Amino acid sequence: MKIALVILVILLLIGIKLYVDQKNYRKQIRNRVKREWAKAGEEEYSAEKMQAVAEYYRDHAGKGSIDDITWNDLDMDRVYQQMNHTKSAMGQEYLYYLLRHPCLDEKELAEREKLISFFQSDEEGRFLLQEEFAAIGKEGNFSVYGYLEKVNLLKKENGIYSVIQLLAFVGGVIACFFVPDIMIFPTAVIAAVNMVTYYKRKAQMEKFYRLFAFIVRMIRFSETVAALNIHELQEYFSRLKKESGKFKKFCRGSWLVIGGGSMEGNITDILMDYVRLLTHVDIIKFEIMTSEVLRLQKDLLIMYETVGFLDSMLAAASYREMKRSWCVPELTHAEKKKFYLEAEEIYHPLLTDPVKNTIQAHRNVLLTGSNASGKSTFIKTVAINSIMAQTIHTVLADRYKAQYFRIYSSMALRDDIMSSESYYMVEIKSLKRIVDKAKESGEPVLCFIDEVLRGTNTLERIAASTEILKMLAEENAFCFAATHDIELTELLRAQYENYHFEEQVEDDDVIFDYRLRQGKAMTRNAIKLLHMIGYDDTIVQRAQKRVESFIEKGNWGGFKE
Repeated sequence: MKIALVILVILLLIGIKLYVDQKNYRKQIRNRVKREWAKAGEEEYSAEKMQAVAEYYRDHAGKGSIDDITWNDLDMDRVYQQMNHTKSAMGQEYLYYLLRHPCLDEKELAEREKLISFFQSDEEGRFLLQEEFAAIGKEGNFSVYGYLEKVNLLKKENGIYSVIQLLAFVGGVIACFFVPDIMIFPTAVIAAVNMVTYYKRKAQMEKFYRLFAFIVRMIRFSETVAALNIHELQEYFSRLKKESGKFKKFCRGSWLVIGGGSMEGNITDILMDYVRLLTHVDIIKFEIMTSEVLRLQKDLLIMYETVGFLDSMLAAASYREMKRSWCVPELTHAEKKKFYLEAEEIYHPLLTDPVKNTIQAHRNVLLTGSNASGKSTFIKTVAINSIMAQTIHTVLADRYKAQYFRIYSSMALRDDIMSSESYYMVEIKSLKRIVDKAKESGEPVLCFIDEVLRGTNTLERIAASTEILKMLAEENAFCFAATHDIELTELLRAQYENYHFEEQVEDDDVIFDYRLRQGKAMTRNAIKLLHMIGYDDTIVQRAQKRVESFIEKGNWGGFKE
């Protein structure tokens, strides 16, 4: 009697501790969620983590998605990292996917706007949902979608042998109470056989523990949020409730498997490990779970995408609050060859103290200006915001009005050492893909090109650049191009509007204001910069005289040494 009472007290104390720990855990989550709202995450992004985050996108990349060249040109990994205010593993993977899939559907973007606006305005509702997302958590450098894909590695097996081993051991233990002299040895043999066969099967199961644990968390989350009283989200909650209801058999008794994934030192876990070892109850349950998850693969993906989408919209709302200066884009479908992009006080998301600029472009745009004057940053600013407009329906500007576009760039290119391709070869291939896309039907291509054909000589560069940019203007493309070649402003005057950045020289110092101006650039600073950083005056003066001679005579031969 005393022993039973002691056991009862111990169990009661364990229960109280678990309850208190759970309350404290939820409180910590709540405080963290509120503290992190509208603030950039402090996560570290290794190459492995970014590869894991991109796994869902890689499996769903399609026509019109942001290709790797454009993504890398615009440093979109860093933009994503700044924007990633998600709390769940599914959310961070789905947000990455969204950013690489500019939406062309007006209704879909309207739905995203509805959710983002709701999360901005309803503090209580968003915190309730974020707490549940945070309870799911993130998976470090592992892809949750990758775990779901492991379902295909599962094999449905006959669990009859484990059931026989369970019955044999339990039967032997019971028989020992009645005929101990006879049954102790056979029961010990059964226990030994069970232990040997258990470890072999467990080794095959262990790689799926994390997968099953995640699925259970997602099911529990779906059940919990489905009970939340948030009218604006009932469509999504009903979907989660419907799908999670199919997994009751999967979840029932799942602790038998998931609790055996690791030894944590808890006495309950230690005792259960011995029970599993001798009875194979976790193996039996594992086979049941395997059968269910193989049957419900499509339902798993629906829950994954629903949870990921909601968390992504929460992240977009938090991002808006962090940036403060933003607008909802005005987007329309293009009429044939009548393209436009208007942006007021637009700025780059990664700059700490950005200079804002305004542009009203109804023709293709040619940007000229000196080195370091702001050309590249500006076209990246427009490109990044055009992606954000069609993904999270948010633009970092006072006003943004444009058409739906397919978006491509050719900017930060490098020699391809592995394939022995020169910079010029890499560049013309990059431009060729944009030319090919511009010839396709459908939504127009919005393309951004920095220093067209910089990898070749001046004469051929100007000639070829003229024809490539002219052809893009004649096809289904709207082009923003930056160049040092002032000659292009005249050669492409009929197809391109001219804008420029300029600088001022004061006391041997070059000062940039990074302000966009109409017209072509009238200044150059390359030789001035040589002087500023300490090149010999002879080099600087002779270089300047060569330029003056060329301007005067039209060739390089007129300069006298």
